[in-house]
Amino acid sequence: MNENDLRQLIKTAPERGQRAFYDKYFNYVYTIVYAKLKCYAKPEDIDECVGDVFAHCFFYFDKQEEINGDLKAFAAAVARNKAVDTYRKVSRHKERNVSIDDTEEMVSEENVAESAETIEMRQLLYDKVSELGEPDSTIIIQKYYYGRSSKEIARIVELSSDNVRARCSRAVKKLRELLMQAGFAR
Repeated sequence: MNENDLRQLIKTAPERGQRAFYDKYFNYVYTIVYAKLKCYAKPEDIDECVGDVFAHCFFYFDKQEEINGDLKAFAAAVARNKAVDTYRKVSRHKERNVSIDDTEEMVSEENVAESAETIEMRQLLYDKVSELGEPDSTIIIQKYYYGRSSKEIARIVELSSDNVRARCSRAVKKLRELLMQAGFAR
């Protein structure tokens, strides 16, 4: 089902349209939310966030007389925004209290500088992968983060597996150039 058919279905038969939208974009939305929250939130928080994404989308569809624009990009934007909201909510409620009596025993074996550098490097990599645009960023994340095959990725991004392999190869070269321009050299 292409985007125009899906838009039409959402307007003419909202229940079926919403179900089709959910089925088509669930993996995509889950990937975005999971990538943003995996280190910070519990699995149930991630699942709740994904549900919030679709609830927001469906509420938006109900309000609109006509749905314009790319539905995939819309779903991605809502997913990113809801993930940020969930991150803020989760980080606000985490307990960070330390008893004054325990401070003597608190010695971190973690190298703070190395840890900060790793976090910064991961953020840079994520930003540069995002700059690749769709579907290249999804292909790279699915291949190298989730370890999915070209055939599995092809189903997610709705391309042929040969096309996925070609796009992946080009995306890796482009990503390498973007990282070099950002001053990342290894």
